[in-house]
Amino acid sequence: MSTHTLNNATLNVMLTSSSAGESSLGELQLTRWHGDMIEDSLGFFIYLRDVDTGAFWSVGSQPVPDEDGAEYGQSFTGEAAHFIKHAHGIEAQMTVTLEAGRELRRVHLKNIGDSPRRIELTSYLEPVIQHAAADAGHPAFSKLFVQTEAHAEHGALLAKRRPRGADERFPVLVHALLGAPVSGFETDRMRFIGRGRSLATPQAMFNADLSHTVGNVLDACLSLRTVLELAPGAEAEAVFVLGVADDREAALALLEVPVSASSADIAVGCAMRTIEQVSLRAAPPTSCTLAPHHTAEILQYENSYGGFNADGNEYVIRLPKQSNGRVKPTPLPWSNVLANAHNSGCIVTESGALHTFVQNSREHRLPPWHNDPVIDPHGEAFYIRDEDAGLYWSPMPGPVSGAGDYEVRHGLGYSHFQHISSDLEQRSTVFVPLDVTCRIVRIELRNLSDQPRRLSVFNVNHLVLGAVPKDTAPHLETAWDASAHALIARNPQAGAFAGGTAYAALLSPAEALHYSSDRAAVIGQGRSAANPYALEHSATLDGRTGKSLDCAALQAQITLEPGDVRTLSFVLGETNDAAGLAKLLNDLRHPGVVDAALAQVQAFWQDFTAQAQVHTGKPEVDILVNHWLPYQALVCRIWARTAYYQSGGAFGFRDQLQDALNLIRHDATLTRQQILLNAANQFVEGDVLHWWHPYPDGSSRGIRTRFSDDLLWMPYATAKYIQHTGENSILDEQVRYLSGALLEEGEDERFMVPTESGTQGDLYDHCCRTLDRSLKTGAHGLPLMGTGDWNDGMNRVGREGKGESVWVGMFLYAILGDFIPLCEARRDLTRAEKYRAHRAKLFAALNTEGWDGDWYRRAWYDNGAVLGSKASDECQIDTLAQAWAVLTGTATGERVEQVLHAMDARLIDKDVGIIRLLTPAFDHTPHDPGYIKGYVAGVRENGGQYTHAALWAVMAYAQAGQKDKALELLSMISPIRHAATQQGAERYMTEPYVIAADVYGVEPHNGRGGWTWYTGSAGWMMTAAWEIAPR
Repeated sequence: MSTHTLNNATLNVMLTSSSAGESSLGELQLTRWHGDMIEDSLGFFIYLRDVDTGAFWSVGSQPVPDEDGAEYGQSFTGEAAHFIKHAHGIEAQMTVTLEAGRELRRVHLKNIGDSPRRIELTSYLEPVIQHAAADAGHPAFSKLFVQTEAHAEHGALLAKRRPRGADERFPVLVHALLGAPVSGFETDRMRFIGRGRSLATPQAMFNADLSHTVGNVLDACLSLRTVLELAPGAEAEAVFVLGVADDREAALALLEVPVSASSADIAVGCAMRTIEQVSLRAAPPTSCTLAPHHTAEILQYENSYGGFNADGNEYVIRLPKQSNGRVKPTPLPWSNVLANAHNSGCIVTESGALHTFVQNSREHRLPPWHNDPVIDPHGEAFYIRDEDAGLYWSPMPGPVSGAGDYEVRHGLGYSHFQHISSDLEQRSTVFVPLDVTCRIVRIELRNLSDQPRRLSVFNVNHLVLGAVPKDTAPHLETAWDASAHALIARNPQAGAFAGGTAYAALLSPAEALHYSSDRAAVIGQGRSAANPYALEHSATLDGRTGKSLDCAALQAQITLEPGDVRTLSFVLGETNDAAGLAKLLNDLRHPGVVDAALAQVQAFWQDFTAQAQVHTGKPEVDILVNHWLPYQALVCRIWARTAYYQSGGAFGFRDQLQDALNLIRHDATLTRQQILLNAANQFVEGDVLHWWHPYPDGSSRGIRTRFSDDLLWMPYATAKYIQHTGENSILDEQVRYLSGALLEEGEDERFMVPTESGTQGDLYDHCCRTLDRSLKTGAHGLPLMGTGDWNDGMNRVGREGKGESVWVGMFLYAILGDFIPLCEARRDLTRAEKYRAHRAKLFAALNTEGWDGDWYRRAWYDNGAVLGSKASDECQIDTLAQAWAVLTGTATGERVEQVLHAMDARLIDKDVGIIRLLTPAFDHTPHDPGYIKGYVAGVRENGGQYTHAALWAVMAYAQAGQKDKALELLSMISPIRHAATQQGAERYMTEPYVIAADVYGVEPHNGRGGWTWYTGSAGWMMTAAWEIAPR
């Protein structure tokens, strides 16, 4: 795959021979490209569609694969890139050139047939306007900050990135069409591509019109459409422009500049040096269709996509085959998180897309974490090929769906897929054993025909062995381990994880087993998991291994007699004991071991969730609390520390401490262990690591910050643990202290590798150091906010050291109340008296300075401006302060009713079914609260529901004696309630069986679920239910 670069003083454009690539401005990536030179699937593309026949293709060989008979070629000069294609009776030429501040793509069409043609041109690109590493690290987060606009006068689209702080500045992108009228546009990527589709077959090519959607689209693209009418032999052209400038006005001004004569001459005079004849096989034929097959099981809360089984511990998703040959997708990926206590696990979606990790879910992914809910790519894929019929398909809904329907069952610790097609019954189960660092996929095949079947079952894994594929691919080393009968891979540049040996193996007997590590040979150049080359062209995988090969593909060949059943189990994992790999895999190959491991997983979760049960009378609450939420809190938050929408890998000091505390009714040992683990990540000065990655050598790597609340969660959790268990001896546990460089003046945070200080103290001393460090107050007698309290997005309210947090005052008031008796029990009377006096001062300050007349204020900026007040321009009231005023006893007497009334009147939105974090949202205020203002108003913390705080509001009503109201609210925000009908499911979009961190509160996304699974609100919803319901 060759590449070519065009650049000038402003822009840099990299193009591959397929026409994929990226545009950049200095270190800013302007358009998205993942750096994958094999699949080569992103860029600034131009589609062609015959308006009358519906046939569509692309100017380059991407994103739509060339059909048989198409002629395609390209050539590059120092000042231009040229692409030409003959297809569907049209000669299409595209010349890419640069002028100051803009990139021009001149598309010239000629009708080489003998009939008039109407050819639609549609552009597509994904705006980034961000550092490539930041975008690749968390795409879904990066995309939230991009807003789009249509400018009618210029027929142009603009994209801008909302800054996350006052010191951030980003340029503005403009996309326009010259020389032809704009007939339509789109900036919503989901609408353009369509759920479960790809850029090879986007929904936009099947729609007569684009939706004209702009604004807060959450996941942006830029697309313009025009139609060129061509008589036989006629020619026409259009110029697509991508420009970048410092601001909106300057970007639009780029469109006023005529295309230079030199640029036009280059396009007119360009001659293709080579035209490569390309003949590509069309997509594989689909297998024969059987009647749709679903169980007759009646589901709870069935919504046309799925529902719960009778016990509530499985969510059953039914994916029927549609008339267009595709299975009906869920509104967004509905995933399951599978993991064990040994830092390994797997994410699996209803489409069968898998993502496996070992040792650290962010720093050491085995295949890629795609974080793309539109396409939901398959970095791990399974296929069945009928060797006699020459057909292939997947036993899961993707990446190549078979002819029949699919049924998916997400359970606690496993996901199960069932499908019948080509006279084969296929049952696939994905799980992670409790004691092995791997994932296993068990595929059971039953021959329903009266003929023997010669089958190949493939497992194809794109290897990363690190964080980002393009960074690790050059360093990978693969080999076949004959003793282990496994394909192995290592990344010697993986730092602390370089000692790991990844392995892919078959655990079941087969007539033959073939393998390859060459992704170019398995997937094929310019192809994807949806049409892999080897499945169409290779009888067996080629056996190639070596350096810089990033694939682990296995092919098991079997013969299945009529009526026979065979089970094939594929494993993907990693071990730090390479010498013991053969024994590990041979043990797993013993008859019955895989089945026993699955049964052990299922039994573990059944027993764990049974430890604490509630009965509220509301099934939409009880199903979650009794099954899914304890599972979510332990498997996702504490073990995996990753999910589909957020891949953390790290322990958050406040985060996992809350999760473990909320699991105390299920297993208090988890709470105890987490408290002591957190204590071991505290500095001698008393502050703590905001988050840290645990590494195999026992070290921690994380960030030291000026957050005001992190450290306080340790004494909070410790006191609650003692109250629940009565075990005061935890205070005597000896735990290390860390040492590290102090933050400089004006330095908000620093990533570091701290060292052991050589000193330790008992847990009581650790807790007291956090409390003593937190006693400093500001001008209003309340704690300093630092670079954030619980709300990370308010990271600039108090960064200069003067801003104060009302909520931290309430939090500290409650903790001191719990901790004073512990001080007295240890005869630490001087400290007890100091805490008692400080607590009294806090109470007074909270109820004078912190009181706004009808509710409690939220904070003060460094400049003295108040936040969370009727006097505030934005964020006049905040749920956090009102809820904790009640929970901590800060509010007494009639003020309890006042704050509950204020929440009910201003924050509880029954029409949308959410409890807003604050209102009105930050948008135009001259104050700089922090990156929360970068979010679109009504999204995530910025005025949407942030479910953590919503649950604290529920608990406040319960504590005030309004348990019926609390239960009503808990039911209202339940994801089961949101998605109880088809209409509700299509509005909420995310999984109905786990809680989401946030729910949007602004049109056109009102009521849409945000990031699911990886949220501490799972634990708090359990605790809220326990506060309401009888045990």
